[in-house]
Amino acid sequence: MGSPTMGKWRWAVAALPCLLAGCATTGAGGAVPPQLFDADAHARFSFYFSCVSKTVNCEIVERQFDAWATMHHVTMHTVARDDPAFSAGKPSQPTEQAVPYRLAVRYSPEMAPSQNSLAGTGGTGLPMVSYAGTAQIFDSTSGSLLKTQSYHDQKMADQDHGAANPYLQAQVEAFLGHLDPAYAKARPSS
Repeated sequence: MGSPTMGKWRWAVAALPCLLAGCATTGAGGAVPPQLFDADAHARFSFYFSCVSKTVNCEIVERQFDAWATMHHVTMHTVARDDPAFSAGKPSQPTEQAVPYRLAVRYSPEMAPSQNSLAGTGGTGLPMVSYAGTAQIFDSTSGSLLKTQSYHDQKMADQDHGAANPYLQAQVEAFLGHLDPAYAKARPSS
């Protein structure tokens, strides 16, 4: 048998993978990450989506998120950034409580000229395409926040590729791949 201090270290080391993975804790004290999909890849959530951007038409990315939701037979509710769907403690609508989770996504794509320090002025380089996105998973019955995941990326657009839309689309695909492992596996790696 080890010392009490050694026992605390063993617990800390054993808990580290769960803490790093962002596991949610249940009321019983056990760690259970929310499973958005069942074993047959059926969605187990209602879906709320908000997009805000100063430089990108959100309809471009909304179409991709809606296609993903449709693929999983889930209705995407496009809402304002401050919609109650993003609030902990707010149960889902009674008709949506047949599934265990409410997925609420805030997504912010942006496009801006990159800074070119050699030219002495900003905004003369290739455009920078970026996003920041947060997915919150709530218990549909209680409204308890179970997990929050945040992701971001930025890429300098290659002049040879032309429009920024392929970059925006690739970033949405990467974000969705974090939420949906089957979606990530079905997409070619870039």
